Amino acid sequence: MNAARLRKILLQDWGLKLISLGFATLLWLFVVGEKRSEVSLSIPLELTGISDEIVIVSRVPDSIRVRLNGPRTLLAGVNTRTLSVALNLQGIQPGISSLEILPSRLDVPRGVEVTYISPSVITLEADLKDQRSVRLKPRIRGTPADGLEVSEVKVSPSEIDVEGPERILKQLREIQTEVVDVTGLEGSVTRPVELALPDPNIRATLKRPIRLDIVIQETRAEREFVEVPVEPPGPEWRVAPATVDIKVEGGLRAVSRLKAKDLTVTVRPPGNELPKEPVRVTVTGPPGVKLLSVKPERVEVALPAQKQAPSAGPAIPAGAPKSNGG
Repeated sequence: MNAARLRKILLQDWGLKLISLGFATLLWLFVVGEKRSEVSLSIPLELTGISDEIVIVSRVPDSIRVRLNGPRTLLAGVNTRTLSVALNLQGIQPGISSLEILPSRLDVPRGVEVTYISPSVITLEADLKDQRSVRLKPRIRGTPADGLEVSEVKVSPSEIDVEGPERILKQLREIQTEVVDVTGLEGSVTRPVELALPDPNIRATLKRPIRLDIVIQETRAEREFVEVPVEPPGPEWRVAPATVDIKVEGGLRAVSRLKAKDLTVTVRPPGNELPKEPVRVTVTGPPGVKLLSVKPERVEVALPAQKQAPSAGPAIPAGAPKSNGG
């Protein structure tokens, strides 16, 4: 650029340029001479550059406290909604690391000074990320309505895949569900449940909901009957012992109404011949009643002595002549 052209640019509209220079000078003097002030702000803390193979296991603050000093005009222009501090964790390895937050990390206007940062050092622990399948353990509390009980609790699915810190997953054997209250329930229910994850760094990869099936039925009860008569196979048969002790199980109402006469105790010897060994006892009862035990389980079955073999006739004295039919 030649001297004539430069002179033309400098001298052209020199009046306006002089006025602009004056305004700029006044503004600079106003800012420099303005009374300084100080404000305290909470600024979000962001973690960036974390590898997919690494997980942060220690607690990291969501924000930091900073104190800014400067002219009031400049401080008023600080946008706390967009101001943040980012820590780049690219290349971080498993273990404990400390990162310093320097004032230069804050994008504040020129003329504003960062006088305080807390915490100024962020210490965090990293671990390798792992994934595995863990079984689920359902949890309930309370009791159903009177006369009812929980007979079965089933969680579906029974296992889920989770990911998280390798050190924690190696020791993890099961994950519990949230607690479902069954107090006063009068029938079986199915409830969706959430997981009670043992660590905030563990995440379930399952997308479908988890369901808890709670089966509620009548309270079960046991009852014992002693010396219940055993029915013989026929009117001429005899059994020994003639009675047995029986223990049954069933619904509370059914068992409480049950009587000894409602139980049928029989024996059935095989074939028409006399059994050479004790015969197993058979017990039948009303529907819903389950046999737990019978003592004794086998009894002797026999006929009266005169029914067991035909008569051999009068005895013949020894040495007497035999009849030849003549």
